[in-house]
Amino acid sequence: MPVITTLVRCVPGLFLAAVAASAACAQPVDPDYPTTEFADGSDTASVTVGSLTATIVMERRPRNDPDFDSPVLTVTVDGAPVLEIVGVAAGFDFPATEASIAEIDPENASPEILFTSYSGGAHCCTQTIVAAEADGRWVAVPIGEFDGDGGYLRDANGDGVAEIVTIDNRFLYEFDCYACSAAPLIVVTVRGGTAYDASAEPRYLANHRDWLEQLEEGIEPDEQWKSPGFLAGWVAAKIRAGEGDDAWKQLSDNWDFVADRGEEVCLVDKAIDDCPKRSLATLTFPERLKLFLERTHYLP
Repeated sequence: MPVITTLVRCVPGLFLAAVAASAACAQPVDPDYPTTEFADGSDTASVTVGSLTATIVMERRPRNDPDFDSPVLTVTVDGAPVLEIVGVAAGFDFPATEASIAEIDPENASPEILFTSYSGGAHCCTQTIVAAEADGRWVAVPIGEFDGDGGYLRDANGDGVAEIVTIDNRFLYEFDCYACSAAPLIVVTVRGGTAYDASAEPRYLANHRDWLEQLEEGIEPDEQWKSPGFLAGWVAAKIRAGEGDDAWKQLSDNWDFVADRGEEVCLVDKAIDDCPKRSLATLTFPERLKLFLERTHYLP
């Protein structure tokens, strides 16, 4: 399934734990993954593990961006180039990009390269691509555009294989403002040259429970039941942690249905302006949340 996510880095002082800390902050410190480092004033950086080298060069690619240099990743094996990937230009006077070498797909003979490039802007975006060997050739595997500027690699379940760990961007702004919203953890991996969302796999249950604990610690008890942005992410996190029934019961017991006048939504997956009249309905927040969780595959 396609991966649509956003990462929020560890930024103190915001309202919710989902915004105040990245998904990576929920986990123990991982080993450092070999990563490119640009020297002051340099427009190139490389990192090598064994026969595999990742080199980033900042250069003008007019077809990509005519006004600013773009990061260009070249992957070489035993000195021979096997793949080139052009990232996004940030418009900064310094490189806003990096490449890390890590074992992400244990089913092939080579480690992978996580290549990120930051485009700038509020809450967006870092383009994230994995360079991987699949069926005897190197391919670029698009992962998604994430908020923040990196830090996605984690060994989420301690098995020596790295995953891309972040939060689900689809929850941010959906029911409240960005800083008022919580979001569940997602775990993305690569197998055979394809990215997939592995968040629901049982091996990551402990990660979801740790993240849920952070969410609950990050909000004042008297605010929890007043914040639809928090509750949407909280319910989804509870579902991932195997506590979905309890989440719905608590929401039903504590939500102020009397004050909830509902909001018009489209019952089919279309924008309000494009929605057929027969598919328009006014739903309470819990009803809108259930529809959203079904569309995003948290509920069947």
